[in-house]
This record gives sequence, structure tokens and C-alpha cells, in this order.
Amino acid sequence: MRIITIIGICFISVIYSANSFSNNQKSALFLDAKNKVSEQQLCWFEDQRYSEGAIILMANVRVICAAKNPHHNNSALNWLMLNEQNEIIYPTAPKTIRVN
Repeated sequence: MRIITIIGICFISVIYSANSFSNNQKSALFLDAKNKVSEQQLCWFEDQRYSEGAIILMANVRVICAAKNPHHNNSALNWLMLNEQNEIIYPTAPKTIRVN
């Protein structure tokens, strides 16, 4: 009697496990574009996003969205002024005095 009960339980578990494998849902990957945009580096002006290289007129001054420090990879983007020859004017670092 004990062997029949064990065989019956094994048979029922095999039937339920096979049935659960056949009813698997196919998974789909959904990307949220808003999250992807927020991860990118952008410049903002008047609640609008601008990518690197965008040129706009801000208070009668032409500015470009460019890397704040061009010598570093993944530098933060910042609005930088353009001169008459459309060259970027990088801000000068303040002079500091170092004391050892």
C-alpha cells in the first residue's frame, strides 16, 4: 500500500510539473525612454533638453552645449560661449596660491 501511494504521488507531481512548464508566459523587455534620456548627459534651457553640440542664443550671446572640461572623458556638459569665429571660449581656472 505504501509503494502504491508513493508511486501515485510521484505520478501526480510529474503531471503537475509538466503542465506548469507548458504554461510559461513569454517575457518581454520594455524600455522606458524617459529613464534612458535622464541617464544621458544633456544641457537644459527653458525646460528643454539639448544634446551635445546644440547652439542657441541666450541673452543675445551664442552658446553651445559642450563638455565642461574637454580633456576628460565623460565630462559634464555645460553651456559655453562662442566667439565671432565660432570657437568655444572655455572659462579660465582661477589662479591659486599653494602653500606646502
